[in-house]
Amino acid sequence: MYFILFYIMIVFMFMYLLVLFMKKIPNLNVIIGNLIMIILWLNLPWFNWIEWINIFCNLSFNKYSYGLMMLTMWIFGLIFMSLNMGTHCLLMNLMLMISLMLVFMSMNLLVFYLFYEFGLLLIFYMVVKWGYSENRWLSGFYLMFYTMIFSLPMLYIIYYLYWLSSSLNFMLMEMMNLKLNLLLFIYLLMSFLVKIPIYLFHGWLLKAHVEAPYYGSMILASIMLKLGGYGMLRLMFIYKNEFMFFQKFIIIINSFGILILSLMCLSQFDMKSIIAISSIVHMGIMIMSMMTFFDISIMGGYLMMISHGLSSSGLFFLVNVIYSQTNSRLMFVNKGMINFMPSMSLLWFMLCSSNMGSPVSLNLISEVMLIIGLVSWMKFLMLILILYCLFSFIYSIYLFMFINHGKIFLVFKIKNGLLVEYFILMMHWIPLNLMFLKLYFI
Repeated sequence: MYFILFYIMIVFMFMYLLVLFMKKIPNLNVIIGNLIMIILWLNLPWFNWIEWINIFCNLSFNKYSYGLMMLTMWIFGLIFMSLNMGTHCLLMNLMLMISLMLVFMSMNLLVFYLFYEFGLLLIFYMVVKWGYSENRWLSGFYLMFYTMIFSLPMLYIIYYLYWLSSSLNFMLMEMMNLKLNLLLFIYLLMSFLVKIPIYLFHGWLLKAHVEAPYYGSMILASIMLKLGGYGMLRLMFIYKNEFMFFQKFIIIINSFGILILSLMCLSQFDMKSIIAISSIVHMGIMIMSMMTFFDISIMGGYLMMISHGLSSSGLFFLVNVIYSQTNSRLMFVNKGMINFMPSMSLLWFMLCSSNMGSPVSLNLISEVMLIIGLVSWMKFLMLILILYCLFSFIYSIYLFMFINHGKIFLVFKIKNGLLVEYFILMMHWIPLNLMFLKLYFI
């Protein structure tokens, strides 16, 4: 009954032995990527909508964590296929994948916290070790200190909760109807909002994205941001009354934040910065709608986590495809790419259009569900949401047009891309635009 846990442990040990003792195997990263994909498909038939299933050693999963576990394995499988670095980098990514899987599987708040922070330490190491420039140290410390300010008080609050309830099990805490001091609740909530991140606390993410290696950016955008959303989702079922008290404040902050950040996207000249800011915008609309506590909003936020994870990860990989040949992420330098890599320009359009919520992508379905929840809560928000949809369309098209069209400044030849790069990009786009066929699960 507990095959997922055993699968992960066996695969991790097998990969670790491969890395340590069989370093001369050709295409080791492709082998590992394919193994992860196979295990993912083996686990698909177990999916059901029971509240908690396969409880074992404080590890389990339910309908909110299963999709994120699938997303984690999918993204890491694609990352392993694209990695051309040494076994040190491979092992770090394996450790990060296992820690993220255990975050989504943990039923105990303390276990959740430990693996939650362990994953951030690994991302910090990746940014500092394999970052692009000397500014990676500044970015790493931004990431560390933004999260440390709220992470240490969160540990004290967890022990305080254990003293109050004698249990940190999510399932038991949801049934206890616990109450918490508002000041302590603010600290507990902010530890998740900073990692999503919420507007006004988003500075670390922009710096981390710009300096992180491409696989670090893919992991940050597709999975690490979802840890904050998943943690907040778990808290919402435990502290409903406290969330209702802060409901209006969070919605007001994010409603202005998504508009300001959308306008910021139009003033950026670094491709990574635009994608990073658009990630904060999508997470902002997700938090806004989930705070209404409607079922359609919570499911829309859950689908937004999955859809944004696929689209933003694909866009960061596309930026790396160009950067690996031109050694620049500036949009002024990388113009007229449709002349050099026309097939890749098609993939740019497909992923940019999915990012802005075009039919039939999962982004559109999740955004419609989020907007329905917000308008049902307050009709006045329709004005802000119209502007959000408009700006989302504008900066996505701006990103695509600026890179692929215009006057060519490059004087050296650019290749159209490798076959494995097209495969990885299609494996981002195909699930993103075929998931709407299975919406009856919701």
